[in-house]
Amino acid sequence: MPIYYVKPDSDNQFPDKDTTPVLEPADGLRAVNIPTTSIQYFTRYWWMYAFKSDDSQEVTAPGNLPNLDIDYLQGLIDQQGTQLEGAIKTNNDLKKLASDLTLQQAQLNQSVNESKETIKSLQTLAGQLTLTVTQLQVSQPTVAPATGTDTSKADTAGTTDTEKEAE
Repeated sequence: MPIYYVKPDSDNQFPDKDTTPVLEPADGLRAVNIPTTSIQYFTRYWWMYAFKSDDSQEVTAPGNLPNLDIDYLQGLIDQQGTQLEGAIKTNNDLKKLASDLTLQQAQLNQSVNESKETIKSLQTLAGQLTLTVTQLQVSQPTVAPATGTDTSKADTAGTTDTEKEAE
């Protein structure tokens, strides 16, 4: 059982309302034993507790305090409600994120498929161009490159002067 130290009022019947209970002894303070189940009420309403006798460490709770169990449980319910609201918000945020990601995935898949079709079309076009270039190369006659000399005379290189005269 925890011990609190309170300053008694002038009649030594109740703790002083203006002095908050403490856990450490000090001059002018009186020790009181508080049951563990009553700590929350005592720390809230210490001035309403009456001393059982002049030298007793026991106090009596007033009869008009609300039921501690209900107050404590209401606090827990409120706390859990707050936690639940946070969890619901997080859940909704995650659902929205999942929906957004699903939409982005669908858009990405569509872009990938369009890119594949574009690549396929470009490959087909490149193949057609290659075939056309090859056909053009085959159908064109081979032309000797121009050298800048007169080709109308026969090549006389390597012939002797007598052979040239005989012509």
